[in-house]
Amino acid sequence: IARQAGVIMLENFDGDQQLEIKSDNSPVTIADKKINSLVISELQKHFDDVIIGEEESTGEYGSGRRWFCDPIDGTAAFIFGIPTAMFSLALVEDGRPVVGVAYDPFLDKMYESARGGGSYCNDKQLHVSDKNIQQATIAIAAKIAKVRYQHIEHLLDKKIRLMTLGGAVYKACLVACGKIEGYIEVGANAHDVAAIDLILVEAGGLVTGLDGKMLDYQKPFKGAVISNKVVHQELVDSLIDELNSK
Repeated sequence: IARQAGVIMLENFDGDQQLEIKSDNSPVTIADKKINSLVISELQKHFDDVIIGEEESTGEYGSGRRWFCDPIDGTAAFIFGIPTAMFSLALVEDGRPVVGVAYDPFLDKMYESARGGGSYCNDKQLHVSDKNIQQATIAIAAKIAKVRYQHIEHLLDKKIRLMTLGGAVYKACLVACGKIEGYIEVGANAHDVAAIDLILVEAGGLVTGLDGKMLDYQKPFKGAVISNKVVHQELVDSLIDELNSK
């Protein structure tokens, strides 16, 4: 399914993307819709599970088995011709991911993980870095430039190197590969994070909510902290004052 999704992404990357703006002011392309429909169609051939996609779902959040799909994570990057958009799909059981796949069709990199089985990219096992907060590079969302967040100032005060680029899944995969040490996404949804949650954990990292607690995919949430585990508490602490002020 991931490879089929990648073909659709590449076919529409430089063409007429039939861009629309959704009610939440986020963009959606014809490729997003085609891939979401593909996922539902293919999964329904084999499973009776609920499928929750960014553009189309067959049911609601809850216990039991749920598939979470982001057909194109990083749609804005995709629209602007920046090749950091990725496909992601995860199977969740009783609120926790058990299988995750994320695919970068531009570099043909397939990230995959099953609970207890490690994480791999094109069959090479992944490991997060062991760098501490003084050595860390932390990714933030590209939209951060639109809003002033206290935690960004906190990280800058710590002299941490910050980077920003489009695509939550892309940035999280950089953490899983050991390229960077962490990523804070204040607006992430369950379909953005489910696959990379497992991929990160099986690579030795940690994924939590903004409050530092384990994410529960049985209900909607907003925001995630993703790290190599070493710097995780420092990233969560940087958010405390900001969260308490809201």
